[in-house]
Amino acid sequence: MALPIEMVHGTGLTTVEENNEWRFGEQSGGVVSVTLVPELFNVSDETLKGKYLTGIGPNATTVYIRSGIPLAKITSGANKDAYGPYDPNATDGRQTAIAGLLESMIAVNITYAGWDVDDVYVGMRYRGDIIKSKLPVVPDTAAVWNGDFWDVEDDVVTRLSGKA
Repeated sequence: MALPIEMVHGTGLTTVEENNEWRFGEQSGGVVSVTLVPELFNVSDETLKGKYLTGIGPNATTVYIRSGIPLAKITSGANKDAYGPYDPNATDGRQTAIAGLLESMIAVNITYAGWDVDDVYVGMRYRGDIIKSKLPVVPDTAAVWNGDFWDVEDDVVTRLSGKA
């Protein structure tokens, strides 16, 4: 007598979360369009990758770059004048100063050829009230902020722009 075989299949369900806790209140204006280099968010450091991306999973075909990530201008190399994540250890200009924050999540399709983004022209917030400790990647206190940013936390308002 043959015994039935039960097979268990995973659904590959991946959770995508939009976390806007870094925003302090509703704000109008203060956003400019910039060209993003999405591949710079695909890092080998798994901890940092988890801060940059949401929706990561073994079966994920689409992941999202989180909003609120500090962006910096690339000043040298093939991607000159585009933007990527602020990185104090970079050598392409992204180590110089935080130009702004990624305004909204960006969908990234994962293909055999690599990452595919529908539109690399994205919104970057260059001014506003934020809660710095709630950013997906919290810059070191030595980071230089351009634009016009204020950290509003625990009833204390601190200017971030124009100082290290």
